[in-house]
Amino acid sequence: MFACIHSPQAAELARSFSPWIEIVDESTAVFSITTRQLAEVPPSMRMAVAETVETAILAARNFPGFTFLPPGEESRILGVLPIDCLPPDPEIFETLEMWGIRNLADLAKLPEEGLSARLGSRGLWLQKLARGKLARPLKPILYKTIYEESVDLEYPLKLRDPLVFLIGRFLHDLSARLKAQSLAAQALHLTLNRQERALRLPFPTRDVKFLLRLMEHSLEAHPPDEPVEKVRLRIEPTQPRRVQHGLFTPAAPEPEKLELTLGKIRGLVGAENVLYPKLLDTYRPGAGPIEAPFLAFRYFRPPLEARIKEKHLTTKMFKGEILSIAGPWRSSGDWWRPDDFSRDEWDLYLNDGALYRLVQDRAKLFVEGTYD
Repeated sequence: MFACIHSPQAAELARSFSPWIEIVDESTAVFSITTRQLAEVPPSMRMAVAETVETAILAARNFPGFTFLPPGEESRILGVLPIDCLPPDPEIFETLEMWGIRNLADLAKLPEEGLSARLGSRGLWLQKLARGKLARPLKPILYKTIYEESVDLEYPLKLRDPLVFLIGRFLHDLSARLKAQSLAAQALHLTLNRQERALRLPFPTRDVKFLLRLMEHSLEAHPPDEPVEKVRLRIEPTQPRRVQHGLFTPAAPEPEKLELTLGKIRGLVGAENVLYPKLLDTYRPGAGPIEAPFLAFRYFRPPLEARIKEKHLTTKMFKGEILSIAGPWRSSGDWWRPDDFSRDEWDLYLNDGALYRLVQDRAKLFVEGTYD
């Protein structure tokens, strides 16, 4: 059953019955209602209860006081209402006036085939509404849930351990609420007194132990400037991470352990000194940012000019005998730019035990770097 309240305070009154309400306009609100709640409705309230949403709205707007429309009796009760109580449609109303249709009972008695042939689908829609048979689901307002916990302390906290314990309690409660809604956290916002710190997570999670460890690392790296009197923790929700492992997928470190390790490194060397490799849409060697870390290769900045004579490699920094050589590999690209590149690469193993990359760019020969 659905109930509709027609009053200037419709939304406020409807929320006293149910949190799931549909606001039709400023003075009309609809919600689902139970038989027990019907006994609590005061007779003076302008409300209508029916089996369908549209029937309840139509009755509440046009009947005073409380109106109950039992199933099967909608057409009889609504039949006394005039045609102009329906949603306005001047052309159809003019046609009905010419036919002598004055109220909803007259409209409900018309044959459906003839009505459809003359007034189309809109005419059938109005007839269903007049009969109280126009069914549709409720469209409630879905308020955004805020996942937040806060507390004002009687005594300020000066040590980190009690603060971490309090944050852990918040995380446990908020993670339970996220789990109930099949959600996970994508960011944490911790406010200590008036200072807010944001912790963006590398992947969605609701693992309390993992989140608490990240908070501990953040507090160790940036402790509060003053004793904490007010704590507020807010979580940004998102869809959880779904991972399907393959039988032949190489083993990799767990993301949680990797992020905790990175958190410790940030605490030691500073967050600004911990970067991630960037993959660019180009084949140009060394096209990534200079400050980005490269894996398993150490570049010489600038490259070392080289000379090869009788299996001996000579540069201004080192020299040695070439024991093994692999290559060449041709790479080229960015032909649309004036500084396009075309080069050959070799890997050289010298008698000093090191492996170097030799490059010939046009007529120039140089050593670009060494493998770690």
